[in-house]
Amino acid sequence: MRRNEEAQIHILEMLTLFWLFFMSATFLIRIQVPDAPSVAHDAAMELAGDDAFRYGIGLEAEVSGENRLSELLENGELDEACRLLQNYIVAGKEANCWLAQNSGTSAPYGNTGTPAGETVTVHHLLSIDEHAWTVTLDVWNRGGGA
Repeated sequence: MRRNEEAQIHILEMLTLFWLFFMSATFLIRIQVPDAPSVAHDAAMELAGDDAFRYGIGLEAEVSGENRLSELLENGELDEACRLLQNYIVAGKEANCWLAQNSGTSAPYGNTGTPAGETVTVHHLLSIDEHAWTVTLDVWNRGGGA
């Protein structure tokens, strides 16, 4: 008779544990979790920065160099190099341009503005002779909206 009582207690324990796990799972399933924000918003800004950079390296140099952007950087025309990129940022978006040579500190050049809302930073490394230039564009939507 003792064995039957122990078996009944084990069955009750198992039923209690099952009920506890079942109710925990039911509680967790009912929690409303918001969807992750869309990455399309950030991707559009990143593509705008990439397109501007590709435009700058796609232009032929006017006097010497591989391309127009390299020519401007090599000649020390840093504001003009950044304006070249900023002028090609797609309509509805704006960008601040930062340049650094070799391992130097980045500094803003060209037209600078205050971002209205979220920004996406696009970095590119450009090698010109023995120098490495880091070109950074902080891109945001004009007016801060989508």
